[in-house]
Amino acid sequence: MPINRSKNTQQVADVVEPVDVDAVEQKEVRLGLPRPDWFTGKQLKQWLPFVLVILLGAALRFWQLGIKPLHHDESLHAYYSLQLLRNLQNWRSCFDQKVVCYHYDPLLHGPFQFHIIAFVYQCCQWLGVSEHGVNTTTVRIAAATLGTVIVGLPYLIRDYLGGRRAAWLACFLLAISPSMVYFSRFAREDIYMACFTLLLVVAAGRYMRSRQRNWLLVGAVAFILSYATKEATFLSIAVFGSFLLGVLVWEIGSRIPVRTRFRSDSALGLYAPKTAAPLCLVLLVIYCAPLAKWLFSWMRDTSIYINTNTAASDAIINTIKSQTLTVLPWLGLGIGIYVLFRWGSEHFQKKSATGRKGLAARVDPLTQPTLDALVTMPWQHWFGALIAAGSIFVLLFSVVFTNFPKGIGDGIWQGLYYWLQQQQIARGSQPWYYYLLLIPLYEQIGVVFSLAGVFHCLRHPDRFRLFLLYWCAGTIGIYSWAGEKMPWLMIHMTMPMMLLAAIGLEPLFIRLSALVKNGQILTHKGRNKVQSKRGIGLPVGTVSGALAAIFLLILTLQNMLQVTFVHYADGPHEMMIYVQTTTDVPTVMNKIDQLDEKLYHGQHKLNIGVMTDASWPFYWYLRDYPNVCYGFPTGCADSNPEAIITGSDNLIKSQAQYSTSDTSGHTAGYLFHRYHLRTWWDEGYKPKPCVPGATNSCQGQPTWGGVGPLLWLSYGDTPPDGALFNPPLAFKNIWDWWWTRKPFGSIDGATDMGFFIRSDME
Repeated sequence: MPINRSKNTQQVADVVEPVDVDAVEQKEVRLGLPRPDWFTGKQLKQWLPFVLVILLGAALRFWQLGIKPLHHDESLHAYYSLQLLRNLQNWRSCFDQKVVCYHYDPLLHGPFQFHIIAFVYQCCQWLGVSEHGVNTTTVRIAAATLGTVIVGLPYLIRDYLGGRRAAWLACFLLAISPSMVYFSRFAREDIYMACFTLLLVVAAGRYMRSRQRNWLLVGAVAFILSYATKEATFLSIAVFGSFLLGVLVWEIGSRIPVRTRFRSDSALGLYAPKTAAPLCLVLLVIYCAPLAKWLFSWMRDTSIYINTNTAASDAIINTIKSQTLTVLPWLGLGIGIYVLFRWGSEHFQKKSATGRKGLAARVDPLTQPTLDALVTMPWQHWFGALIAAGSIFVLLFSVVFTNFPKGIGDGIWQGLYYWLQQQQIARGSQPWYYYLLLIPLYEQIGVVFSLAGVFHCLRHPDRFRLFLLYWCAGTIGIYSWAGEKMPWLMIHMTMPMMLLAAIGLEPLFIRLSALVKNGQILTHKGRNKVQSKRGIGLPVGTVSGALAAIFLLILTLQNMLQVTFVHYADGPHEMMIYVQTTTDVPTVMNKIDQLDEKLYHGQHKLNIGVMTDASWPFYWYLRDYPNVCYGFPTGCADSNPEAIITGSDNLIKSQAQYSTSDTSGHTAGYLFHRYHLRTWWDEGYKPKPCVPGATNSCQGQPTWGGVGPLLWLSYGDTPPDGALFNPPLAFKNIWDWWWTRKPFGSIDGATDMGFFIRSDME
């Protein structure tokens, strides 16, 4: 079906940097045209590499998806998704305020995750999957699926990346990235947000070149799904929004000539910028720098106020939410009247002469494509995007209308309120250099070739390449600044880094392909006997670069396989694994199931007491056991259950109370065994703690920490007195960890649990 396009839109679509794709493909990509030859041999040959790499990504993400015990956070998400499924299966009952149903709580992050996992549960129940469709595999299916989608998305921006080769390399690097693979097998919200963020970038790029309404709809849906997934979307808004503002200011300045205002033989006539674009950008930075400083200070002060005046802050935010719910209907009415007016104008008034009018007449679509896209956007485009995004927002935050309209106010303000609160808490207490240490330990090929990509983008810049640079640097900077630093957040930095790495790797890939194709690498056929130094150096440099790339690829694959399939629940040996549930938890569950089978023929009637410090992840693991009393022994009808589980807080006391024989020789009431509940990586890399003294009270400074990153890399968490950074020793320790997983420091970091079985049960 032909697409109607105005002359001006056609001009904008043609503002495209040259890329290494054939002319037909380039034209179709720009215009967004459907392909009539989808199933020809040529098309299948072009698609096959992408299909294979997507299948590789899927295999790495779905293979043995359920082998890892559920992390503490995963157990929360899995459990409340199951509660949501049960709520939706009895949807009408949730309109009764007396019935407790799932509502959006920013502590658990956005509602999308719970809805999508509940949907997977339901589909698996329809398909007759074991355990009623609810198990450690099904809870991760959504994460693995969207993680696989990420692998294929670079194909849609292949013209921006530089062609099919660069796009395929980006797909491949995303497919095998240790962090992207591991956290695609992890039921946390970050992989969903990463997928929607990349989809938003894809949609924005495609809309800028095709001006097709569907791409704007996709972008709006991607943005609102990211917002409904995690509050970190505010950070994406800061990065993307600041770049967009800079582009708009540049384009405005590009219409103001500067150099021509001076005599051609003067210094300014020779060296002044052609337009005011760079000057406007500098002025923007000068203006925004103090504004950003004030904003960060305000956020810090607001976070402190919220945490010290919680009751008053809660009252303020509730008032704001109430006022928002009052204003929203009037805002919707105003938008509706405006749209109705525009619709009537187009349908009942005589068509005027074609041409650019108003602001559009002042904008040059060739030099100001972003401004042109904004001022010439048809109202049908933005209104359709607004309706699509608004509908999804209402559906998710109201929990399919069961919490309407309160959920709307919560969705707009509660997430921001919680995010501000957490900045002062700084969960994880990680140093500013945390990601600069974590990412290079795992992502070798991505780190090295992203630096090559930075050089290539600066040497051959275009708008998308500059955006990639800004996106990568911006996310590293803003996540390093943010109070909460966790390993799963690294994927928001890894993703743009891999796109840069693909751009940096492509020239080497092209040169190596040319050498192999021409037979130069073996026979040097067709070369002159007298060769220039440059001619000799080119094959040597290419081969050396290829060998380096292969080594880095092998090392990256080694790290991916170790963290994903070998040490997947081994916190002390993997920095990427943070306070992970150990395999001892499934061991305890096997003992519980065996005891229930012995006593009740597997009917899940075993009486179990779970103390408060062991509630999670056992709320999830004991979901099919109705006779469980949490918070044991407080409020429990049975003070002598067949099994008891305790965490580390009550471990010694409980062991003395339940499993110690008395002085008269009576047998202990319970048999006891100690297990690891969670383990973690040694954190000796943290800065040295502040030591209070006469001149320093250490107010606002941590009084605990490590030995610093350099000493930790050299000697672990117990360096000798007076030790200094030892580069050869640090390299040796890193090398040993890469290949043998020999830890840098202590492996004793653990939270233990106790498991008690009543003596008469054995």
